[in-house]
Amino acid sequence: MAPRLEEQEQLVSAKVLDAEDQFAPPLEEPYPIINKPVKVPLPFYVDGGKMILKSSNNRFWNFASWCAVTSCVLICKLFLNFCTSTTVYNKEPFLKELMDPNRTRPILTVANHLSTVDDPLIWGSLPIRTFLSLHRVRWTLGAQEICFSTTARSKFFSLGQVVPTVRGAGIYQPAMNFALDRLNEGKWVHIFPEGKINQTADMIRFKWGIGRLLMETTNLPIVVPIWHKGLEEIMPEDREHPWIPKFGKKVVIAYGNPMDFKDLLTDYHEGRVDEVSARISITDAVFRAMDELQKKAESLAGKSKNKTL
Repeated sequence: MAPRLEEQEQLVSAKVLDAEDQFAPPLEEPYPIINKPVKVPLPFYVDGGKMILKSSNNRFWNFASWCAVTSCVLICKLFLNFCTSTTVYNKEPFLKELMDPNRTRPILTVANHLSTVDDPLIWGSLPIRTFLSLHRVRWTLGAQEICFSTTARSKFFSLGQVVPTVRGAGIYQPAMNFALDRLNEGKWVHIFPEGKINQTADMIRFKWGIGRLLMETTNLPIVVPIWHKGLEEIMPEDREHPWIPKFGKKVVIAYGNPMDFKDLLTDYHEGRVDEVSARISITDAVFRAMDELQKKAESLAGKSKNKTL
């Protein structure tokens, strides 16, 4: 069994909240209009700021999406098992929440961003049964200029439940509204709060989007930080061949304990904490949790040679 990370000593606790911990929508207008116009690619479209996946209720589309997701995760799992030396820590608490048949709360996972293959490669650390139901498959934000640059790429990444995101369009763009809708439906959303690939040793300042997603959900998400290392060596930015990964690298993937923002968000919704202060506190707490997770994972990786997927 993989070593378990010690309980994180954060200002936010790691207890699991009850399903009734819900908040009323804080905005009169659910989708504020942004100043920068955003044009999204098919099969998505925007209606009044609300982004909609045109084919989401089509059975054939859903079956194709399931095939794309499961095959992609299977390939990632095979790659981690046979083409890298991968160690995974503390995934059990996350799996317990994700696989709970009675779970009504959404899940928001956050991770550092090392390469273009972080998502989906890190999900190869999870059991394949995790992805056998589309309801449990994560939605994630992907750079529109990269993932949706052609019709073929748009269809492929859309089937993989990737949402086209325009860099520089801010936290109120349609992609963020789409992610917020999925959280309100109890789904799993994954984000990279650094906002771009960062292959340096230190994380860069997180974007404010994570604060918005937590502050405007009507159903308080279970927040799980994930830290990983080694994918920057598999797909370094200065590589000669853009789509060819490097083999034989050491990979570490560490799952943190669930974080609880109930007290802070209750104070915000009841007017005891202003919007800016709440957003800063949330972003800072997640950043510190990720930083602590990195230190613990690096310490464990230096002591353990066990490979567990």
